[in-house]
Amino acid sequence: MRTRLHIFLLIVLCLALAVSCARRPRSTAEAPRFISASYRISVAPFTQPTNASQLIAGRIPENQGRIPDDMLSALDMKLREVLLTDTKRQYNFIVRRHTPSDLTRFHSSEQPQALPQWEDYGKRQGAQLLLIPQVLDWRQREGSKAGVTHSAHVRVEFFLLKVGDGTLMNRSIFEEEQVSLTENLLTAGSFFKRKGAWVTAEELAVDGMRKAVKDMGL
Repeated sequence: MRTRLHIFLLIVLCLALAVSCARRPRSTAEAPRFISASYRISVAPFTQPTNASQLIAGRIPENQGRIPDDMLSALDMKLREVLLTDTKRQYNFIVRRHTPSDLTRFHSSEQPQALPQWEDYGKRQGAQLLLIPQVLDWRQREGSKAGVTHSAHVRVEFFLLKVGDGTLMNRSIFEEEQVSLTENLLTAGSFFKRKGAWVTAEELAVDGMRKAVKDMGL
């Protein structure tokens, strides 16, 4: 009985801390930069960089989890749904076609090299601003909502490119590996939001999309 009481009190304390953090005013640097409605935003299909020549920024995770090709198309549809539901903008959703290629055979550098390729891609698509979604790491849930042998883990990144001059206006990063409430009480907010269920990698990716909308001021 005492054990249950202790767990309950820890959950209540965690929720109180979460509310306190949520109310804390963010610094100017953390505040999203809202994008003017005068900009037209084109949305590229999801890709997964697997080497430096395909990276816009950052690095490839060690033991990178690969996403199935058909799941990339599924994420395109999820992103469309989130953007049309959570924002009031009009978007040009680019169909899945020739995306920037792998230049490994031409470059041996470990530094990200893909930005000029995306700039050229955006120009060929007639884009003013180009939203580029990428999957850096993908590990699907092994199990069910009730219990897992391995939980889902994703890292998704979003870049907003001003095509005219090739500058990155914004970037949003989301990475999460779902853990149980007993492993980390600080996840109490997400735990109750998800009704105590173990979610899929797709569901985690959608959380990343919604974070990107807020981060980028869309």
